[in-house]
Amino acid sequence: CHMKKLIMLLIACITILSLFGCADSQQNKEPEDTAKIEVTDIKGRSIALDKIPQRIVSLSPSSTEILFALGAGDRVVGVTSYCDYPEEAKKVEKIGDYDEPNMELIRKVQPDVVLAGHVKEETAEALERMGIPVIVTEAEAFDTIYHSIKLIGEVTGTAAEAEAIVNGMKNKIAEIEANTKDKEKPRVFYLVWKDPLFTAGSKTFINDVIKAAGGINVAEKVEGWANYSAEEMIKDNPDMLIAALHSTDEGMTREDLSGDRLFSLLECVKQGKVHIMPDDNIISRPGPRIVQAIEDMSKVLHGE
Repeated sequence: CHMKKLIMLLIACITILSLFGCADSQQNKEPEDTAKIEVTDIKGRSIALDKIPQRIVSLSPSSTEILFALGAGDRVVGVTSYCDYPEEAKKVEKIGDYDEPNMELIRKVQPDVVLAGHVKEETAEALERMGIPVIVTEAEAFDTIYHSIKLIGEVTGTAAEAEAIVNGMKNKIAEIEANTKDKEKPRVFYLVWKDPLFTAGSKTFINDVIKAAGGINVAEKVEGWANYSAEEMIKDNPDMLIAALHSTDEGMTREDLSGDRLFSLLECVKQGKVHIMPDDNIISRPGPRIVQAIEDMSKVLHGE
């Protein structure tokens, strides 16, 4: 009986000590794990998070790319069906499209936060009612890409990595611009979709990429993704025709353009000044790969 009491006392002591140990280890925990985060998102909304999120749902392909670039890809628990880069993103649970995500699937993966692009107001409100904070992180303009990367860096506690990525991007773009500033600027028509004819006007990433790469977009006079008339394109008489690979359902080739009844009327097509961009996403997503798009476009425009 005496022995039993001793054992019970010993167990009680161990339990108390281990509790103190736990409390102590809680106090010694990394401060950033418990630190509150307050951010202002792309839409100017103020959002407070209790801690650095460990489970993230991304509703935008560019935010998914940024998360992986920052080294936070292992925390991504849900992405849209369009999130296809990097390769690891394809293995993450799909929770629907970016404009129509599946609420049940989002609830199931239990995220600490949802990073969104062009999210509908009612979608954001429904998620917030479920107790899931929504942060709009997708840049709407070229200049906001850096803000977007830094914002996601703040949210994920990877501010130093975000800063390094942004500085690397700025340096590379400055280098490309310095190389092309004294060169003649080719006038470009960019084919987004063949039938009906669609192009990228001002306020699109494609327009900004063409300019940064040392070119002129003849369709800058229209705004956004715009329907364009064939007559206007022929009148513009561009020095070069550049097409998105997926400007038709089947995909586009140089031969398709050269043999086309309409495009073969263009002087630049007759001279073979035609190029197909192999990956449309690089040039139209507001993420770190926009630098690669500028570099590729610069080679196309200036033949290097």
